Amino acid sequence: MMKRLVWTLAALMLVCANLMAQRPNREPSRIVVAYVTSNPTVMPDPSRMTHINYAFGHVNDTFNGVRINNESRLHSITALKKDAPWLKVCLSIGGWGSGRFSEMAATDENRKAFAADCARVVAEFDLDGIDLDWEYPTSSAAGISSSPDDTKNFTILVKEIRKAIGPRKLLTMASPSNARFVDFPDVLPYMDFINVMAYDMGRPPRHNAALYRQDEAGNVSPFARGSADRAIQAHLDAGIPKEKLTLGMPLYGHGDRKNYNDYVDFKDMAAPKEGLTEHWDEIARVPYYADAEGKLVLSFDNVRSITEKCQYIKDKGLLGGMYWEYICDNPSGDLTRTIANQLLPKRIVSAQAVRKASYAGNEKRFRALLYYSDKVEEAHSQFANQAVQFFKKLTVGDGWTLDVSKDKLPSDLFAYDVVIMPDVAPGSKSDRARFQEYMENGGGWLGFHGAGYNDASTGWDWFRDFLGGVSFLCNTWPPQPALIEVDGFDHPVTRNLPSRYVAPSTEYYQWQPDPRSNPDIVVLASLARENFPMGLKDVVFGGDFPVVWTNTNYRMVYINMGHGDESFTDATQNLLFINALRWIVSRSPKGDPFQK
Repeated sequence: MMKRLVWTLAALMLVCANLMAQRPNREPSRIVVAYVTSNPTVMPDPSRMTHINYAFGHVNDTFNGVRINNESRLHSITALKKDAPWLKVCLSIGGWGSGRFSEMAATDENRKAFAADCARVVAEFDLDGIDLDWEYPTSSAAGISSSPDDTKNFTILVKEIRKAIGPRKLLTMASPSNARFVDFPDVLPYMDFINVMAYDMGRPPRHNAALYRQDEAGNVSPFARGSADRAIQAHLDAGIPKEKLTLGMPLYGHGDRKNYNDYVDFKDMAAPKEGLTEHWDEIARVPYYADAEGKLVLSFDNVRSITEKCQYIKDKGLLGGMYWEYICDNPSGDLTRTIANQLLPKRIVSAQAVRKASYAGNEKRFRALLYYSDKVEEAHSQFANQAVQFFKKLTVGDGWTLDVSKDKLPSDLFAYDVVIMPDVAPGSKSDRARFQEYMENGGGWLGFHGAGYNDASTGWDWFRDFLGGVSFLCNTWPPQPALIEVDGFDHPVTRNLPSRYVAPSTEYYQWQPDPRSNPDIVVLASLARENFPMGLKDVVFGGDFPVVWTNTNYRMVYINMGHGDESFTDATQNLLFINALRWIVSRSPKGDPFQK
């Protein structure tokens, strides 16, 4: 009997193990909280968030109720839930400079009346809860009244609001980076989660929102006073579980008031002004603009830094991310889309309203020319032949036209929105003159590997300058796979690529001088330092090794991949190629053919 029982239990355990093995891996349930303000008319895209905190409501003048900015807009925001069933909308009460909290929370009568009014607005506006943004209990820094009893009264107020709105509605709060002013152990039983405002931690010459203040070796950033990492640790030390924390990220920067305004929205960011340069703080993991003396004059976040903060959220096991505010992002939504893509389940990110595809009938969107030669070494010819097939497949559906020309450029070069060169640049005097005229008058160029080769024997100074003033120095040999590191996190060619990927086998050129030393060159991808030493016959031991870049004086992208028959075998790399083609075409003087 005992043996039969043992065998039965073993069989049951085996069945359970098989069921668990067959269970699909589920994405972690993270949230994205977007603050959406009452003033703009722009409606948020629900596919980029799980929660909206509508800013703002305020304590009314009699300290016993809620006053809401632009009630009609709040109705419009909550209406978004009809087509986005995952979306939660809360009213955020407070904000910097919003007062009367201290007076309201000071008496039992006012607290209960205020809590009851919170329940009223939740029901009236079909809200999912209340977000408290009292900045800050016991502090008058925001120009509001305060009392030493505020912290104690805040705890009582939270209990009253929870009682009034019930257990199924959300109750959240915004917390400063230092985790002060609130008794978290007493408040946590009534709170669903805490939004950590890991921004406004410094103004020039300090970072607004550094991710780290120091690296693992103990090196301290000269521009970082506080950091997002320290802010999260402060809240963990205050007793808040990581599963109840969201990391706040700013979609704006702070300027020095001389070169830039105090607040600069990401949508208003442009290239650095004359005399200023853009830098990346390797310790703080954020970008900044600096003057000729190296002084920080504008601190901000971009796609690269936001991506690293999202990875931090995942690595730390936090509940999710939060940002202020939706309208600060640029029209293409570079930052908000990055946050959504990094943190949200694909079912939400892909759940945008279905739009009818726009067709142009028999009209082509654009024309491209692929120029190549069969008078090159075999490996370059292999790539060129595969490039012809790769780009021809992209024309299926008659969206655009690809013409192929071998060894000679056509006379009507200006009929094309882009010229693709997979293996060689023009060689004859007439073709070089024709190509130079084309590029200097708005032409587009996508060049690969051998198409960029030039040295002392090439005899084409213009082409050398076109590439960024660089010439071939040496190469890695034999061809081999390599770890590629993306530099251009905020560039359309690379912004949807992983930060690193392993490229298929190819040969890489090193250049002199370094393309990155040219202020007109924007490097989009490089060989990662872990590759070195690289090569078995011709060995390269290190150095900066850009492999994808653009010259900002032209509509062009150079991609160093393209030796042999393996370059089109990787999906990530193919996406890079397509991104480059689309970006070049989208900037055509004839207009962007992809615009609706």
